Amino acid sequence: MDRQLAECTELAERNSWAVAEVYRDNDASASNGKRPDWQRLLADLDAGLYDVLVCWHTDRLYRRVRDLVDLVEIAERRPLRISSVKAAEIDLSTPAGRMLAGMLGHAARYEVEQKGARQVSANRARAQDGTVLWTRRPFGFDRSGTEVRVVKKEAAALEAAASKVLAGATLASVARDLNKRGISTSLGREWSVTSLKRALLNPRVAGHVVYRGELMSTNGPAILDTETYDRLQALLTDPRRKTAPSTVAKFLLSGIARCGREECDREPMFSTTNGAERIVVYRCRKCYGARHRDRVDEVVLATIAARLARPDAASLLSTEVDVAALQAQAAELRDRRDALAMMLADGLLGADAVKVQAKTLTDRLGNLERQIDAAMGESPLADVIGADDVVGRLAELPLTALRAIVRELCEVVILPAGKGIRFAPDQVQVIWR
Repeated sequence: MDRQLAECTELAERNSWAVAEVYRDNDASASNGKRPDWQRLLADLDAGLYDVLVCWHTDRLYRRVRDLVDLVEIAERRPLRISSVKAAEIDLSTPAGRMLAGMLGHAARYEVEQKGARQVSANRARAQDGTVLWTRRPFGFDRSGTEVRVVKKEAAALEAAASKVLAGATLASVARDLNKRGISTSLGREWSVTSLKRALLNPRVAGHVVYRGELMSTNGPAILDTETYDRLQALLTDPRRKTAPSTVAKFLLSGIARCGREECDREPMFSTTNGAERIVVYRCRKCYGARHRDRVDEVVLATIAARLARPDAASLLSTEVDVAALQAQAAELRDRRDALAMMLADGLLGADAVKVQAKTLTDRLGNLERQIDAAMGESPLADVIGADDVVGRLAELPLTALRAIVRELCEVVILPAGKGIRFAPDQVQVIWR
C-alpha cells in the first residue's frame, strides 16, 4: 500500500497536481462494496472539491459496474479525469472515456471471478481428498497443516453427549453438564443448545467432508460411527421436537402421553398447572382435556413394574434378533424420508402429504431403533429386568432413563372421561409395543 501511494504521489508531482487528500481502504476489497473511504471520495467528488482523481490502477478503484456508474453520474455533472499509474488515463466526460472505463472494469471483474473460480476448484479438490482448511476449528478436531486429527478429550465429550441425547436426555441438560465440568466450545465459550446441536450434527464427526453442502469424502477421521450419527441426525432434525414447550424434560410423560379423544388423533399431552386449583396435570393442546399428572404417572409406573416383574421379562431383551436386518430396514426408512424433501421440491407431493408421510416413517423408524437398542443391550431396561425389587430399581433411575423405558415398552393414551368425572386408573391406557 505504501509503495502504491508513493507512485501515485510521484505521478501527481510529474503533472504538477497538488495532492489535496488521500483516500485509503486498507484490507477492503474493491469488489464487495464495503469501502467507507470510497463513499467519502464519491461525496467529495460530487461536491466539486477535485477535478482529477489519481489511482494506482483502475482495478484498485472499482471492480463493480455499480461503482463505475457512480463515477459516471458524477462526471455528467462536473468534469472528472482519472489518471492511473498502471493503466490508461480516462476522461469520463467523453463517450470514449466511459467506454474505456467500462472495458477496464469488466476486465477487472473477470480477473476477480477467475481467481475465485480457481480458489473454489482448489478447495473442492482438497475436500475430495478429505482435507478442508477450515477457518473455525470444529469441536473435536484440530489440524497440523493439512493433516486433520481427532482431539481425544473433546471426542470423548462428544461421544458421551451423543449417548446421553440418544438415551433421552435433552440438549439443554447435556450442555449444562458440559459447562459444569468446564468443557468449553472450540471458541472457548460456554455451550448452548444451538452450539451443542451444531457440534453433534457436524458431518465431520462421522468422518464426512462436506464442501458447500456437498459430500466430498467419507474418509476423514471420525468420532462417531455412521449408525450413531444417522440416529442423532434423525432425532435432532425431527420437526416434532419443536413442539415441545421446553428444552428440558421435567416430567415422566410430558410429550409422551397421547390424548385418546378421537378427533385429537393422538395429540401429545404436556404437563401444566390446571386453573385456580393449581393442580398439576397432563393437558391436550387441542381439546384441553386434562388428567392429574401424579396419578397418571403412578398408574403407568405400576403397570410397567408389573410387566418387568414377570418371569418372561427377559424376553424383552432377547438378542435372538437379526440386528443387521433391522438396521437395513432403518436405513431404507431414512432414505425414503429423505426422498420426501426431493419430491416436495419437485412438486410431486404437497406439503401436507409430505408431513403425513414423514410422520409415519419417523414413527416406524423410532420403533426399529428401539428394537435395535434393546437387542444390542443399550436399553435402560437391562438395569431393571432381573432386579429383586423392580419397583425400587425403577425409583432409582434418572428421569431420562424412565422416559426411555416408557417409550421403548409402550404407548400411553389418556382416555376422555367427561367433565367432573373423578380420576380412575382405567382412564389411562397402556398399549404394549
